[in-house]
Amino acid sequence: MPEIAGKDPARPQVAARLPGRRVRPRAPLRAAAPLAVLCAVLAAAGCSLDYRAEEVEEKAAESIPDTVAIGLVHKIHKGGRLAMELEAARAESYSARKETIISEARFIEYDAKGGKATEGSARQLVFHTETENAEISGRVRVHSTSEEAGVAAESFAWQNKEKKLTAPADETVIIRKDDGSFISGKVFVGDFKTRRLTFAGPVEGRYVWEEKNE
Repeated sequence: MPEIAGKDPARPQVAARLPGRRVRPRAPLRAAAPLAVLCAVLAAAGCSLDYRAEEVEEKAAESIPDTVAIGLVHKIHKGGRLAMELEAARAESYSARKETIISEARFIEYDAKGGKATEGSARQLVFHTETENAEISGRVRVHSTSEEAGVAAESFAWQNKEKKLTAPADETVIIRKDDGSFISGKVFVGDFKTRRLTFAGPVEGRYVWEEKNE
């Protein structure tokens, strides 16, 4: 029997549990919208944090950053308004490796009215400036206010050309809606070309919906 999760007797919420098994479910696309925002942040931040280190006459060794920014606050404006803000404890740019490393990162995406649309954080972002691929790791958390949903994982990898977001096979990815619904599983792949999200490994979840009285 499903669980009754709502407190309003007129419009109760019913929660049904999903069995844990190896399946390939299509996760609700709206619930996964924060993933797309995270990818957009990587592209915007990585490109605009290009400090043109290649213009330096003598290139540093690959293990030494060309540029280091401490206490970074990076703002991106679109159409005359603040669209995105990125904060980081440290950002390092390596021209020889064509790589930017951002540590203890937090970002906010703003809507057209200036309100917070999406917030996220990760301990480290590694952005490859030539391919625009990236690795995101360390308590990755993204939440969308407009979509009323969030995503959590230990790490992700973004393949820009293929427009795919993946997680290590042995790590769990959780997509959770603010109403209490969630799905979690392993062997996660988000394909943003086909707009399909899959878990090829074991999954479990809980779906909550509102019953309407006739």
